[in-house]
Amino acid sequence: MTNAYEHFKLAIYCTATCLDASFEQIQRELIFFRNHLKVSKVYLENHRGDVSLSKERLLELKAFFEERGIETAGGITPILGKRYRPGYGRHLQAICYTDEASRKDFQAAVETAAAVFDEVIFDDFFFTNCACDDCLQAKGDRSWEEFRLELMAEVSENLIRKPALAVNPRVKLVIKYPNWNESYQSSGYNTEKQPLIFDGVYTGTETRDPAITQQHIPRYASYSLLRWMENLAPGKNGGGWFDSFDCTYTEYYLEQAYLTLFAKAKEMTLFCYSILKESYYIPALGHQLDKLDALIGQLGNPVGMKVYEPHHAKGEDHLYDYLGMMGIPLELTPTFPKDGSPLLITANAAKDETVLAKMKAHLRGGGTIIMTSGFLTRMAGKGVEDLTVLRATGRSMAASLFAQDTGVCSFNHFSSSGEAVTLPVLDFSTNSTWQKLVAWNGQMNIPLLVYDYYGNGKLYTLAVPDNYADLWKLPEAAVSGIRNVFTEEVLPFELVGPAEVGLFAYDNGTFIVESFSKVPQTWHITGLKRKRLTVLAKMPGTQVAVIPHEDASGYTLHMPPSSVCVLRLSE
Repeated sequence: MTNAYEHFKLAIYCTATCLDASFEQIQRELIFFRNHLKVSKVYLENHRGDVSLSKERLLELKAFFEERGIETAGGITPILGKRYRPGYGRHLQAICYTDEASRKDFQAAVETAAAVFDEVIFDDFFFTNCACDDCLQAKGDRSWEEFRLELMAEVSENLIRKPALAVNPRVKLVIKYPNWNESYQSSGYNTEKQPLIFDGVYTGTETRDPAITQQHIPRYASYSLLRWMENLAPGKNGGGWFDSFDCTYTEYYLEQAYLTLFAKAKEMTLFCYSILKESYYIPALGHQLDKLDALIGQLGNPVGMKVYEPHHAKGEDHLYDYLGMMGIPLELTPTFPKDGSPLLITANAAKDETVLAKMKAHLRGGGTIIMTSGFLTRMAGKGVEDLTVLRATGRSMAASLFAQDTGVCSFNHFSSSGEAVTLPVLDFSTNSTWQKLVAWNGQMNIPLLVYDYYGNGKLYTLAVPDNYADLWKLPEAAVSGIRNVFTEEVLPFELVGPAEVGLFAYDNGTFIVESFSKVPQTWHITGLKRKRLTVLAKMPGTQVAVIPHEDASGYTLHMPPSSVCVLRLSE
């Protein structure tokens, strides 16, 4: 087995607690990894909580791995033990950066790592949630977000960058951002200033099992966040990092690897050595990585509907990830697109005080925007009334019946869901906006997807259920109708069928369909316009069936749970 994959680098993060072992033990454990994985890099952590390794120990570890052909880099988990700030509680032992003793101890760890390694990564505990008396005094009249964003930018400069470069002018400093991106600002992760201070960024692509974990992050986030980071700091995103915590099924663990690589990560880091050294996940992962390596080189650059996700934004938490799991390829960006490409605007975009002016210019230029009911509500009284007659009422209605596409007055297609979905009631003026899809209950129907014209452009508004996951409960006809509006300017084909599916598209005609469903499902690929479909790969096995339609108008995909099919369109 060679020591590296061709299209990405594989690294393992080793915590300080697991590196305090004999080299005989580490050698035995390393054999297990190398029997199944092509490990080309390790991150060797010198500080975590109450554990700090000496410079001498780090040099020994560095030599040990490099003698075996494995690249090394440093790592730090910025937490301190309970002896710091006694009497004050801190979630997850986060550091109080207004305490001089804590600052001094953390800086010492930085200097130790920089003295040994030319690259140091900071694990995703580089935040603060301390509210001690000193922090309260330093905060003053500012909000916690303002205070912590400024504090952590200062810490990045004065406790990391300057001391590290003083010790080692060659050192590359990398900040790993966690998976909970819509909460960054609450604890000081500053995506505006820190990428300018650090030499690189890294992306947390852990999603695990959203239903049973406190982070409740949809699985599509393993893809979407890495794409946002790529657009945040082009060329500086080192890769994606995930773990095996709370992965109810083996497939959930492997899926994190799939999505990280589908997003075109240059490197993938496994957290961590100590919990994986005897894990049954490792043989399964190694088997799949060999196949993924052969596949990744055939993919182009990711494409999808742009999603405007500004810095420090929060509103409709991870709504775009729920939409992504409806088979809608998305490309998140922290800057408002200027190329006129189709655009999704959620309540998160309200963080930008100039967003309405940008939207108007986009529409007048002939662009398409889909905005959500959450954005409509958030911008009430701020000028959104210039774009549409829709108004949020504050009421909601449960419905299990849906209709779409009008003939003269009545709708042409009707469908029903297995369970009722609760939607916000949006008021509108007849014939001033147009209903493409509605939900109805008894003698009343309400908008699900409507559209307006503005300038040369088209503005859609999507009514979002109270429970975002209820989007997946919509009947197949409604799901396909919504999906088609999102993708009609992005893809040269249509995906028809239920939700709980990922569609990942690339600019060279390749695309990936992944089933997120727990039961077998069927999707259809239509509108190919005489193009030929080639199957490049099926994962994890050959159970996926790709069947051409008899009239040559498309293909049917029968897919078992957690399966992946990689396809290519050609003339």
